[in-house]
Amino acid sequence: MTLIFGDNVYYNLIFFITITIVFTWLITQTFKVLLKCWIGKKFSFKMFLADGDFPSTHTALVTCSVILILFLNACSFSIEDISIVSQYNSAKDFLIILTLAAIVIRDAMGQRHRQDNTNKNLKTLKDYIQGMGIERNVIEHIDATFQSIDNEAIKRVGHLKHEVYGGMIMGALCALYPIIFFFNRYDWLAFAITLTVIYFGAIMVFLKLKPVVIKKITYKKKK
Repeated sequence: MTLIFGDNVYYNLIFFITITIVFTWLITQTFKVLLKCWIGKKFSFKMFLADGDFPSTHTALVTCSVILILFLNACSFSIEDISIVSQYNSAKDFLIILTLAAIVIRDAMGQRHRQDNTNKNLKTLKDYIQGMGIERNVIEHIDATFQSIDNEAIKRVGHLKHEVYGGMIMGALCALYPIIFFFNRYDWLAFAITLTVIYFGAIMVFLKLKPVVIKKITYKKKK
């Protein structure tokens, strides 16, 4: 392992884990934004904090964490010094907590916050219509419609299957490169590059052969 902070293995592992998780989030979100801009011909900085779409950032982070844990386990099995093994175990605990915290905080500030705003807006509109003296059966119909909209809004923050699978592969790739460079595993570099080329090549082929589905909206690439 490349030592950044002297001979303290724990601090070096914490640095490696943090960089890898941040790297995974940045790469996944950036690729997601670039893909949406290419398809929809629109750009906004808010896209970097958007939920959903291809690939799934949540899935990428979790997959990356799983690969890191498996790799750190494999490393610790070959170490005889008990004190160093304990530092590896402590680093794995930090990785699990960091991943969990990142996902929970992201959801709390993202889709849950927007859902609360949606509910408030719907209630405000319903109260306004109710105050106009419209008959009760009409109000009940409007209420049912609002509930349907509310349910649809919850569904649309999720992911389609191909977005989840894409996030899994992206997470694996984002875990591989930091491992290669931090642990000097350059014998894995050819494999990582080959997998990367296949992944992005498959995406390009998919874009050319059929429409790209983002959520439930289908966009066709403009010629």
